[in-house]
Amino acid sequence: MSDPLLKAIIQLYAIVAKENKAAGREKELIELFLDQHLNRKSVVGYLSQYKSFSQSLSQESSDHEKKRLLQPLCDQINAQLTQKQKTIIILELVSIILADQQVSEKEDELLNIIAQAFRIPADSVDKLRMYVAGQDPSELDIEDVVIISDQDPGRRSFKFMAKEGVKGFVAVLWLQEIDTYFLKYQGDLDLHLNGVYLGQGTIRVLGSGSTVKSDKIEAIYHADVVARFTHGSYEERITFEAENIHFKFKNGKLGLRGINLNEESGHLVGIMGSSGSGKSTLLHVLNGSDKPSEGKVLINGIDIYQQPGKIEGVIGFVPQDDLLIEDLTVYQNLYYTARLCFKHLSEPVIDQLVLKTLKDLGLTETRDLKVGSVMQKTISGGQRKRLSIGLELLRQPAVLFVDEPTSGLSSRDSENIMDLLKELSLKGKLVFVVIHQPSSDIFKLFDRLVILDVGGYQIYYGNPIDAVTYFKKEIQMIESDQGECIECGNVNPEQIFNIIETRIIDEYGNLSDERKISPDQWHKAFENIPERQKVAEEESTPKSTLYIPGKIRQTLLFMQRDLQAKLHNRQYLVINLLEAPLLATLLAVTVRYFNPDIEEAYSFGKNVNIPAYFFMSVIVALFMGLTVSAEEILKDRKILKREALLHLSWGSYLLSKISLLFVLSAVQTLSFVIIGNAILEIDDMLLSHWIILFSTSCTANLVGLNISSAFDSAVTVYILIPLLLIPQLTLSGVVVKFDHLNPSFSDVDRVPLLGDLTTSRWAFEAAMVTQFKDNPFEKRFYTYDRVMAHADFKKTYFIPTLQSKLEYCLNNFKKQDEEAKETLKKNLSLIARELTNELTIVGKDKFPEIDQLTLSGFDSSVYQSASHFVESLKKFYIRRYNVADKAKDQLIISMTDSVEKMEQFKKMKAGYYNETLAELVKNQNEIHRIVEKNGSLHQKIFPIYMKPNPNYYLDFRTQFYVPQKYFLGLHIDTLYFNLGIIWLMSLTLFVLLYFEVLRKVVHMLGDIPQYFVGKEKVES
Repeated sequence: MSDPLLKAIIQLYAIVAKENKAAGREKELIELFLDQHLNRKSVVGYLSQYKSFSQSLSQESSDHEKKRLLQPLCDQINAQLTQKQKTIIILELVSIILADQQVSEKEDELLNIIAQAFRIPADSVDKLRMYVAGQDPSELDIEDVVIISDQDPGRRSFKFMAKEGVKGFVAVLWLQEIDTYFLKYQGDLDLHLNGVYLGQGTIRVLGSGSTVKSDKIEAIYHADVVARFTHGSYEERITFEAENIHFKFKNGKLGLRGINLNEESGHLVGIMGSSGSGKSTLLHVLNGSDKPSEGKVLINGIDIYQQPGKIEGVIGFVPQDDLLIEDLTVYQNLYYTARLCFKHLSEPVIDQLVLKTLKDLGLTETRDLKVGSVMQKTISGGQRKRLSIGLELLRQPAVLFVDEPTSGLSSRDSENIMDLLKELSLKGKLVFVVIHQPSSDIFKLFDRLVILDVGGYQIYYGNPIDAVTYFKKEIQMIESDQGECIECGNVNPEQIFNIIETRIIDEYGNLSDERKISPDQWHKAFENIPERQKVAEEESTPKSTLYIPGKIRQTLLFMQRDLQAKLHNRQYLVINLLEAPLLATLLAVTVRYFNPDIEEAYSFGKNVNIPAYFFMSVIVALFMGLTVSAEEILKDRKILKREALLHLSWGSYLLSKISLLFVLSAVQTLSFVIIGNAILEIDDMLLSHWIILFSTSCTANLVGLNISSAFDSAVTVYILIPLLLIPQLTLSGVVVKFDHLNPSFSDVDRVPLLGDLTTSRWAFEAAMVTQFKDNPFEKRFYTYDRVMAHADFKKTYFIPTLQSKLEYCLNNFKKQDEEAKETLKKNLSLIARELTNELTIVGKDKFPEIDQLTLSGFDSSVYQSASHFVESLKKFYIRRYNVADKAKDQLIISMTDSVEKMEQFKKMKAGYYNETLAELVKNQNEIHRIVEKNGSLHQKIFPIYMKPNPNYYLDFRTQFYVPQKYFLGLHIDTLYFNLGIIWLMSLTLFVLLYFEVLRKVVHMLGDIPQYFVGKEKVES
């Protein structure tokens, strides 16, 4: 308080006191006022000034002169003091006026003038008059007074609080306008308020955390007094009990040991302890996040773990880290929370609710500011913390848990946050707060304090101020009865932990690492404290404040919220929308090849890089799908933890994420295909190519969401992306041909199983096969080419191979050595199997001797018969080839019978038929055109014309580039079948994501080393 201000107050007191006839008593009151604000030396000086000014006012000074002096004094005080401070000045003036137990007309007039100047309501002044003058409970009969005594006064308007041993009475007045409590005592006991003697009739402010004590009575706590005023105004009463809570970590280490709590509505409960004491663990057990190993957590007698449905919406949780969507504005963060919590409210009502909450939080001016990240702040740390609390404040949960709300904040911001939480408790909420290093003012806000020690031991539970005296007494400190500084009224919470963690001094006078009193010893001392009387259990089921929308509505709200966040993140939008066009342009321009020595201009048909373009487009789709989704769930992990307490649908959240990612992937892949295909002049393939890349990107989206869900670090996620892409490159069938893989993985007649597990293999094959067989040019000749390719393989490779094996059998069937017999047996078996297959083409009665192709039945006559049949097969395929070739030639002639048509034919072929692509899908560079494996001959050339050859009803596996797949008796076009496989992969990934299988596996693997380390520690 400044010197000019204090002089003004002294002069104000002097003017009023001049009207009082009880000389000396007013000086005593003024001296008491100065004692509360100044040291003794300064008190003497200001008393001298008071006396001097008082003497300058003659008894006969006119009323006009006094009033003239009052106005500038009131103006000066108004400019520098709060309404609460001005009310206290009025209280002091009332005490001065009533020093003679009478109020003169002039005194009353002066008091009213000052009160009006201070803008203090007349009814507040009347209450103060009555309170100061009241010498008996009957004289204090108003609702805003609590009388504390051991004798019930009977019928009354005031509130009564029975306290055994209180002779006379303690009266507490609550002035709601300034939310301040005044206390005075009328009686013979030696009462102390926060360790300071409370004289008879002396009026003091009963601040937060205050305690009234005497050797002869049980302590009177500020929280208990306040509860008398507020309990009747609560919408519902909540009781909260934790019974013998133990918690064991997965590695076997105990995190909590026998914690007991018993609380009710209207209390602000602090949880304190050093690092590793289990504060956050306790908070998570109490709020239902982590189930205790032993014990119960009850709300109104309902076990929150056994019957979670009954307390749905009752619990709120604000973790230490801000649970904000950084790309949304302050208003939007609250708005979407409200929409997800209150389906029954209309849009205007929700808007008003959000605006009111913003006003209560002091965030109205920042409503349209984007929250921003911790590194790129738009709003301050204190505003972020208030907004985080506001997300819970919005729905008014009955029990609120807050983890270190003041961490990293300035002292002013910390006080604002704690004032907000205290206000919530005064409105009837039960608030638990983990706090680390509170200031004196914050410490005194708590109604109850829980202190934990290292290892999860509970070592204190009770009034905060009493905690200081308790620990002082335990170590027998001098002045152990003083919980706060007598001169300044401050409490030093740090002193508690200095006592708890006091170290033993070694023989050299240095502090050792060993504590004087171990956590277990502190815990045993705490158990000897008489148990506090339990709160009477409330039996009614708590009322939920939640009205959660249906799952479809939740999905739409999640989508809207996510879309808004993405639209606000311009960097995200620009990169993701320009990424595909830039990559398409870079890739297409790079691979737009033609030989200037031979060709005059670029031609699609001659571009040897078209297969590479198709392959790289698949890899780009995978890459974009992965990168756009890899952080989606990871960055929402903390928000999801909060929303799990709201019982919002995990499935709705996932569907909203997937839907938006699919839309983004659709836009990205479409822009890629439009630009890339246009540059490379790939015509008539826009839709099919886009569907292939879109499907691939969607699968990659789900892979990204799975790893985003499984891991807790963005660095880990992005390290995994190359690990996921490299197998897609290696097992696509392009970089390394499937036939050239490690023999342990490869297969002659079909794509290896590892290849079938990669998305790139299905996507690339679909693009290549579709472009070749479905382009407008090849589509006209495909049927003929297919017949010719099949016949050519049979007559050129298949039949000569059979003839060669028959000749071997003829030359060796008389040999008697085992090796020759075994080879002969294998060859005869192969010939019989292959000829049996051919009988379906030429008729079963053409080769009756087929049963004699065995080791015992083979001879020269069987050879002759078999050779004749093979020759007939060759002629059959030659005729078939010639018929198809002739038909194709006739079609070509009809298409080129004029110069104009010839030019159109050449242009069509150059525009649709890529020679390099055709060479790949026909596999014409394969050295081994036919291979033998497992007693059968397998075709390796012309896979694009082959038909599936299933081994069983569900056998869909084939060679690479086959135009059709077999499944369930159906022959399905490769494009549609491969797309089906890709979407089946997506569906499988969605199921894994929904049940968080990968996350559970990762955590299980991560827990294995911790388990053994923890077990070793426990055993030791």
